[in-house]
Amino acid sequence: MTTQAHTSQLSATRGGINWQRVTAVMRKDWLEVARNKQVIASLVAVPLVFAVLLPAAIILLGGSGILTSTIAGLQGFLDNLPAGVAPSSYTPDQTIVYAVIVYFLAPFFLVIPVMTASITASSSLVGEKERRTIEGLLYTPLSNRELVLAKVLGSMIPAVVLTWLAFVIYTVIVGVLGAPMMGGIFFPTWTWAVLIVLLVPLVGFLATSLIVAVSGRSTTMQGAQGTAMFVVFPILALVIGQATGLMLFNVTVALIAAAILAIADVLAFLLVVAKFQREHIVTKL
Repeated sequence: MTTQAHTSQLSATRGGINWQRVTAVMRKDWLEVARNKQVIASLVAVPLVFAVLLPAAIILLGGSGILTSTIAGLQGFLDNLPAGVAPSSYTPDQTIVYAVIVYFLAPFFLVIPVMTASITASSSLVGEKERRTIEGLLYTPLSNRELVLAKVLGSMIPAVVLTWLAFVIYTVIVGVLGAPMMGGIFFPTWTWAVLIVLLVPLVGFLATSLIVAVSGRSTTMQGAQGTAMFVVFPILALVIGQATGLMLFNVTVALIAAAILAIADVLAFLLVVAKFQREHIVTKL
């Protein structure tokens, strides 16, 4: 029995991380989120807009001119759309729907993991402070790396899963509503494959790491949530770049962004762990 327990402990701590302790903290955080109906409602709101309302409205109203007058940057995007982006056989209305569904809305899907992570991650340490449970957590055997990793993954995983679910819903709506109008299935594309598989987890990890870092020093959840704007700004730059014709969010742009984000994720996590000070948090209680 002793040998088995020792082997189990060595397996759990492989790579310097005790994954049993990490997953225990993650499960605790998920239960806290599940009990908060206000948080659940907030988590559903953002994907509902991007995965349901926007694609349905674009397909149903794409050629009417209503959307171009209500969605900021959309008319500029259509005016600067490079030739050959959509199949040459498409009508003007079909080209509008194709371009908006495939290209214009792609960067907006990166907002979902950022906003979701901002809601869950901001409550990681700040929420622990408000619930008066942070002191007990800080005195557990978890190392700083394990504690930060648990908080980051505990918020990133729900953000990624929720975004993937939103993508599935988006794909179904585009297929059901768009196929009759477009003459067949035209979505998803390779750009979206890179976005969903690579960019969404990388963006979610970066946003969560930054928010967890600020949560250790913030006294309110709103202050911690404001950190997410640092990740939203580059996403808005992609939207503006498309609207002004500077670039198109294609596979090349997506892969370059993924490479940059991978490096940023590693640096951000190492920096957060290095700057994480339990004594400072305890003295601020």
